[in-house]
Amino acid sequence: MNSARAIAVIDIGKTNAKLLVWDTQTGNLLFETSRSNLSIDGSRYRHLDTDGLWDFYITALRQAAFETKIGQIIVTTHGATFAMLKGDELALPVVDYENTYSSAINRAYDAVRDAFADSQSPNLPAGLNFGRQIFALEETFPEEMALATDFLPYPQYWAWKLSGVKASEVTSLGCHSDLWHPHERTWSPLAITRGWDQKFPPMRKAQDILGMILPDIAQQTGLPTDCNIHCGIHDSNATLVPLIRQLEPPFTLVSSGTWTICFSVGVNSQPALLEDRDTLCNVDLNGNAVPSARFMGGREYAHLANGHHGIPEITAINSLIDQGCFALPSFAEAGGPFVGKPGRVVREDALTSLGDKAALATLYCALMMDYCLEMIESTGPIIVEGPFAANDVLCQVLATIRPQQTVLTTPDNSGTSFGAAMLSNGPFAEQQRQLDRVPTISVLGLQSYRHKWRGLI
Repeated sequence: MNSARAIAVIDIGKTNAKLLVWDTQTGNLLFETSRSNLSIDGSRYRHLDTDGLWDFYITALRQAAFETKIGQIIVTTHGATFAMLKGDELALPVVDYENTYSSAINRAYDAVRDAFADSQSPNLPAGLNFGRQIFALEETFPEEMALATDFLPYPQYWAWKLSGVKASEVTSLGCHSDLWHPHERTWSPLAITRGWDQKFPPMRKAQDILGMILPDIAQQTGLPTDCNIHCGIHDSNATLVPLIRQLEPPFTLVSSGTWTICFSVGVNSQPALLEDRDTLCNVDLNGNAVPSARFMGGREYAHLANGHHGIPEITAINSLIDQGCFALPSFAEAGGPFVGKPGRVVREDALTSLGDKAALATLYCALMMDYCLEMIESTGPIIVEGPFAANDVLCQVLATIRPQQTVLTTPDNSGTSFGAAMLSNGPFAEQQRQLDRVPTISVLGLQSYRHKWRGLI
């Protein structure tokens, strides 16, 4: 093992791509830079700008290597994304999971996919089921797909770019892919029948070191030639890493960002998950099934808040409740328990300022989180991380409508990269996240408002 004290985390979310460098001894953040994560509406289909990301990360790693002594790199990315390789190059561009497919392809795929009761993977729109992406590519580009030698989960695609070693990892495979049976810990019949399981490289653990950085990448970036490349992990599951190591189950993580995902860890029974409500089982880094529910909280909040970035006033919350102003799902084009249902606002005339709109967005997202928590039978403490953790009022509303559970928040917005960095070799792996208890608030009529909202959705 080299003596470098820092680990670089390549963190590719659906909205933003970041590079963060952490001290593996102290857990301090040493370096951070980011850019927007772009999609390209190409002639074939909507795909991710992997070339642009690669250029960004080469430049960012060069800058970080100049400022810090990096000895390890780990990648964490959004889910529902895989790369198809033909030897040592892409067989086809990496599909953006928001790419849509014809009704004929969707019908054909729906006829062959496994039942939800077995896969715990709901039938999702666009390409949020990775199996649908593979199926559509085989139907549309049979020659290119026939030449594809390897299917790589997205974190492992970038790890391969850095190390030259191909691998698979269970957190991405278990993320509503249709390819994995979480309770059986095996490939799905769909994956086996169609031979897709044979296209994935050997399974490795997220924290495993695949190898050292490729010499030409070391030369381009100034990184040491003995810099170790870890296998990598799905981003929402990365946020679970410190909590799994720190807390006794049961507990629930609410991971917020573009998606708000609720993970119920250590429930004694398997909740009766509902496919039409976008509940599912994720798979954690240890291969355990984790009942989950989600909605596109970041996008829905941004839509309702209409550009207001501040934390709303309690007085605005009170006013909207008094006037019976409700936001009813949904305002996102994909996923969530009410996908396909058009969002609307009741008593829109009550919204007289941007602060009112932020207050409505806050109430809406707190109620949606509460609904998701109920679906997965959440028990024990609730930990909110990501951008929503910084919205004190949202977290206080959640704590007030769920008085039977303690709500905690993390004090920073780096849970994904922090969790990924904890998979490093060094004392940082034993770090514990600071968790702050959220107080309840006195808002007249809040529980009644919740009850009325439930009756309207």
